[in-house]
Amino acid sequence: MDQPMTEESIDIEAASYPEAIAEACSRLNLSPGDLAIDIVDPGSSESSRLGYRPVKLKVRRRDPQAAPDGAGRAPARHRTADSDYARGHRDASHRARPRDSGPPPPPLDPALVTPEMVTMVGDLVGGLVEAMQFTGATVEASKSSHGIRVGVNAGEFDDYLVGPDGETLAALQHLLTRMVRSKMRGSPVPRLEVDVAGYRDRQIEALRQMARDLMEEVLGGAPEATTDPLPASERRIVHLEVAESSECETVTVGDGFYKRVIIRRATPKE
Repeated sequence: MDQPMTEESIDIEAASYPEAIAEACSRLNLSPGDLAIDIVDPGSSESSRLGYRPVKLKVRRRDPQAAPDGAGRAPARHRTADSDYARGHRDASHRARPRDSGPPPPPLDPALVTPEMVTMVGDLVGGLVEAMQFTGATVEASKSSHGIRVGVNAGEFDDYLVGPDGETLAALQHLLTRMVRSKMRGSPVPRLEVDVAGYRDRQIEALRQMARDLMEEVLGGAPEATTDPLPASERRIVHLEVAESSECETVTVGDGFYKRVIIRRATPKE
């Protein structure tokens, strides 16, 4: 849950996250580590499908007892295109919940995924794509090392299923997860991944490469290297990539849905 605002916040709009932080520091006469940051819009680069969109923040003085949001740096070249579907995300505690709702159980052990589950997931995605009137689209579901993967190929309509910065694809995957959870009520559900024409594969590889580049900076002498604000699905990929190295470690900082990952040298084990 986001921390309550202890004093009035200011609105910041800039071409990049680092520029937005610099402007906030100047206007509030604070250092980056003293900022509490709410990301209204993480923005997008000129290379995205929608073109350039500025970064928009709400910034205030950080509670001294809270973790810093603005420490470190966030190089603009390490932005990723997939901004995710959850800009309008609100904490579920603010909404009335059904009696049997609550935090979802951990994902099902991939070893327990059955052919029947794979077929069910494939049929659900096929039904969704058909309902969206993408005639001629093909859907292929298969068991993966993490759970169930569904590949969709809609030919000339692929871009419509991916959406701006992958938002439609992310929404499709979110909807599928909710549908599967409803069908398997009370039981762990497999980790699901939906891809359209290899879009998610390219995004995952871009995130992994970004993590490797940041590790090189740290191992080259930088005290730390920091990503731009990322949703949880993208942070997980960065954490996993860094975990492959014994020389670096990660820590997450920030408030709200979008947080940044700081990569630094691993603390020597005693």
